[in-house]
Amino acid sequence: MQDRYAGDVGDFGKFSLLRFLLDNSKHNLGVIWYLFPDESHNDDGGHIDYLTKSDFLACDRNLCEMLSKVVCGTRSVAALEKAGLLTGNTVYFSERLDFHLKYISQTNKDREARDVKRREWLNQAVRKTEKCKTIFLDPDNGLQISSCKNINQLKSGKFTYYSEIAELTKDKAISIIYHHLNRHKNHGTHENQIQTRAAELRKFINPTGAIFALRYWPYSPRAYFILAAKSKENKVKEIIGNFLSSSSGKFWDLYYEEKASNTRLDPTGDKTGLVLPQAGCPGGSAISFYGQMINPIVYSQGTLDA
Repeated sequence: MQDRYAGDVGDFGKFSLLRFLLDNSKHNLGVIWYLFPDESHNDDGGHIDYLTKSDFLACDRNLCEMLSKVVCGTRSVAALEKAGLLTGNTVYFSERLDFHLKYISQTNKDREARDVKRREWLNQAVRKTEKCKTIFLDPDNGLQISSCKNINQLKSGKFTYYSEIAELTKDKAISIIYHHLNRHKNHGTHENQIQTRAAELRKFINPTGAIFALRYWPYSPRAYFILAAKSKENKVKEIIGNFLSSSSGKFWDLYYEEKASNTRLDPTGDKTGLVLPQAGCPGGSAISFYGQMINPIVYSQGTLDA
């Protein structure tokens, strides 16, 4: 995350999902921003025209209005925290991953210093969110990549690493992780990327329950991976069904699920595990999960607490 992105169209999707997942829940949410210094080499963060578009306003006018106030002020994660977008018991960790600006060389001394600072940052994040049952990781670019495989590289602050995820998500009921999908054809289709990343999360994190993934498509597609403890697996699946059936669902167009047994739930025999919801299933119509039609069940309160 960067301050300059605050309130852009990505935040609309991010907060739509988090607000729905945590609606009326007593779970404490921990948000780890992975805050990276603002860059100026591109115009990322400029997609704010959605705030006046009818389809977004019809989806959630209240959220649009709150994000509009953020955009009209000083855009920052601090402004997002103060906007009341999430429940009052949300815990935020906004320490910056900016030590590459001080230790700028590729000498062993500076690499070791970046290692130490990153470890200190992680320890602080773990302590800050230790009482949270649900956690959200919001790295600037998402999950680690091969060209930045070492956590002491200059651009490593733009990514979350599996070693960190393992510590941050330990004993959590639900963990949500942001990942920006790559547009270059050499990285494969978004479906392939989601499958690959889910497999890596299973290999390196291996939550006791299912791994879910959703794609948010407006402007620049993003994926959200949801790791559930076994005790919350069915609840999370029901909530995702309700979410895709809601007015927000029209902006999300892929659903993926992988069970802890490494066997993808797919009664049709298709091993991809990927499904295209029917245009977001407006109006509460059924959603296709691996060829099965499941009517969404609406919960009015305590959806994650049961």
